[in-house]
Amino acid sequence: MLNITDDKSQLKHLIEKKAQHPYLLKFIQKPSLDEDKLLLLWGLFNDVDVKSEKRDQYITSTMLVQIALDTHEIVSNSGEGLDLPDVLKNRQLQVLAGDYYSGLYYQVLATVGNVEMIRILSSAIKKINDNKIILYQQGSIKDVQSLLTTIKAIEASLIHKLAAYYQQPDWSDVSEDFLLLSRLHTEKGRYLTTGQSIIFDILRDMPSGCSAGQDELAPQKEEQVRISFEKCLEGARKSLERSMEKLVKVDDDLKDRVMVLMEQTASIANSYVKEG
Repeated sequence: MLNITDDKSQLKHLIEKKAQHPYLLKFIQKPSLDEDKLLLLWGLFNDVDVKSEKRDQYITSTMLVQIALDTHEIVSNSGEGLDLPDVLKNRQLQVLAGDYYSGLYYQVLATVGNVEMIRILSSAIKKINDNKIILYQQGSIKDVQSLLTTIKAIEASLIHKLAAYYQQPDWSDVSEDFLLLSRLHTEKGRYLTTGQSIIFDILRDMPSGCSAGQDELAPQKEEQVRISFEKCLEGARKSLERSMEKLVKVDDDLKDRVMVLMEQTASIANSYVKEG
């Protein structure tokens, strides 16, 4: 098997260096790099006929898009003190930072001269934003499958569009299943630590078919939500197992990361059975 640790570390350093801006870093946190998506992009581009220099530029561009999306995502439109000067300035800088990172991806691809790649990533950005609207618009998602499809679109559209362009459907499937499972674990963590999770909120709002009174319904409904969520986790795990079996080449880092997610899912499932 391939081991990409050294090359991946160099590419990660290149992306982080590209995203640095001294003025922005005085006021907002350093942009975080989604290493799971970096792993998947590396795997995809090492399965297609692309020269290493262009490969690095394409991966860098895609990760800059992801950083831009993540930076815009943390801009809050609710909470206390939004009109305070310091808070307002921070929010404005977060928006500008996201725009700045978006501009960087155009710059990198313009250097390569690949207009088609700009079109592909722009299409992915649109799909991601459209699905974020669906996710956060109350009542727009009526069933579990639609919820999972929406999450996949948000998390995996960048890689999905690239995989489709390079005719690599197996990488598209792995990316969707892997990133769905990862997002479900993130939401589970939020639910357990803060009681807040957009996915749990949506599951809670879905019709239950229960005719009990409101006071009796609350604990029963929450139990149904938990069970439904655990089924989503287990279904995503099984789907990822099937997807991974289709890949001919799997580097050690990605295989190890998938194993961690699998074990984490099994651990949660076992603890849930004991609680029940």
